[in-house]
Amino acid sequence: MNESNSVTAVITRCVVPGREQDYRTWVHDVGQVVKQFPGHQGVTYKVPGEGNECHVIFRFDTVEHLQDWEESKERKHWLGKLEGIVEGEPRVDRLTGIEFLFRDQLHPKAHKMVFVLTIVVFLLSLVLGPLFSLLNTALPFVPDWLLLLARVVVQISLLTYVFMPSITRLLASWLAR
Repeated sequence: MNESNSVTAVITRCVVPGREQDYRTWVHDVGQVVKQFPGHQGVTYKVPGEGNECHVIFRFDTVEHLQDWEESKERKHWLGKLEGIVEGEPRVDRLTGIEFLFRDQLHPKAHKMVFVLTIVVFLLSLVLGPLFSLLNTALPFVPDWLLLLARVVVQISLLTYVFMPSITRLLASWLAR
């Protein structure tokens, strides 16, 4: 999987009052269909509490795989089942690049993303710095640039797959405000 090409699509819709459960059922059923598409990485349903807006978050490993879903006959079929459940046009936002670290959040503020990333990267640097210094001492024949590259790869991997998913869940209410 190439994370640099990963994409998260956030679809915001206004649900007709009284049809919230029908929309939840629709999201669940669509989730069963979309997970069969190549590159699918998950569907999340969120109700932020503002009026009757609901959000469905689709994650794919590449933009191309998302486009395959968006252009599919299955999606068109399921969109047809929304008549009377939603009103107005959907708002679609796509998140790529570093925004995927906050993939479980709805539009986190940029200053909050910077703050969280700064703290996490700083703490990882504090821990990894001494470890890579020991490695540098143990392997003096390895070029500095190669050790730096290894450190960056380890740090970004830990950030992406270990720390950020947990931290964004932990800080979800703050990030969403």
